Amino acid sequence: MQSPAPTIGEALDRPFGTPRVLLTGTIGTGKTTELYRIAEERAQREFVVYVDLERHFSEVVGDIPALQNVASWEICFLAGLALLRAAEERLAFRLPDPHLRDLEHAWSALARATGEVSAPPKIEMGTLAKSMIVLASKAAPLAGPAAAGVGAGLSLLGATAEGIKWALPLGIRKRSLPDQDQQMQTMVRCVNVIIGLVEQHQGSNVLLVIDGLDRIRDFKRARELFIDSTAIAQLACRMVVCGPFALRHHPSLPSLRGFTDVPPLVNEPVLLQRDPSQPGPGVRFFCDLFQRRVADLGAGDLIERALLERLAYYSGGRARDFVTSIQVLAGRAWSADAPRAAEELISKVLDELRRKRETGLHRGHKALLRAVMDDPEHSLPEGDLAQELLSYGTLLPYPNESEWYYPHPLLTMHLLRPSTAGSAGSEPLSG
Repeated sequence: MQSPAPTIGEALDRPFGTPRVLLTGTIGTGKTTELYRIAEERAQREFVVYVDLERHFSEVVGDIPALQNVASWEICFLAGLALLRAAEERLAFRLPDPHLRDLEHAWSALARATGEVSAPPKIEMGTLAKSMIVLASKAAPLAGPAAAGVGAGLSLLGATAEGIKWALPLGIRKRSLPDQDQQMQTMVRCVNVIIGLVEQHQGSNVLLVIDGLDRIRDFKRARELFIDSTAIAQLACRMVVCGPFALRHHPSLPSLRGFTDVPPLVNEPVLLQRDPSQPGPGVRFFCDLFQRRVADLGAGDLIERALLERLAYYSGGRARDFVTSIQVLAGRAWSADAPRAAEELISKVLDELRRKRETGLHRGHKALLRAVMDDPEHSLPEGDLAQELLSYGTLLPYPNESEWYYPHPLLTMHLLRPSTAGSAGSEPLSG
């Protein structure tokens, strides 16, 4: 897999300007793994603060659908809280009370102005920050065992007894505000003050890594966050943000305001573009990955190479789907008390995954997917339907001289079996 980490690392190493990177890619391609890798590699050089907004909305807020409607000022606010938490517990630095009150007042003003609340609750920001789940680097001396090590220089800061139950509304605004609005600018300034004070205390740069925004499926929402607004990019620190893949196909992406680099992470090319029914070079990547992961177990012969290649091909080049197929296979093999993965077992696993992948597809979906298959260039169709299929991993992007697209290979086993006409002239791998 062509990792974007080296390119992002080069951007962050530049001594001039403030590097801000927006990483885009479909769900399941390993973006979070890449972000962890970047965070670990930078941990010894910068104060790294990693916040996963999907996890925050799921585990802390308890309302994962609200992430779809999160506003840019709310993202800035959450970044500020994450930095407060990380600085206090990893650097023994507590923000002076006047600045905490400024952040509270900025949130209250925006919550009222956007219709989220009529009377904001009274909550102390320092206490609220303890509800944030954060990865942070550079532990303070004598840091206790409560900070569980995750990697080189990184520790996980989970919920604490001092933290309170999350009570602030998020993602339910009724109105949007432009960047030039005074209250929007006040929020950005408050967070930038926190960044500046932490950098002054630490004597090094802050690197803010924001994960989870790739879960935003609606292009309109993605546009509001990154094209129509630069509030996130106005935060005065180095930054790597995992953004919605819907942005990938907007003509303004190469010159996105506020971000210096916008690298993509697409699926491993397990299909050949000239004949997608045949395995591509990405199949070898997943086979080698499996062998490396089981090398210490002395279990390299659990799945013969040809069967492993089938699993790799039908993963569609998505790391998550490949891992899922191995997990399902392990469960079935355990139940059957099978010492090795036989062809019949592989076929049952693929059939189970195929049925799940076919769920919910209607005639319009199938017509669009067939049109992509029949297109010799396998170009991305226009319209919201194509974006919807991309968001759910039903239509997949692949790298080449330029990106090309094809339905998830599991769909070609039965539902979209390739015809003898067109570029996919032969049958897909036997399933």
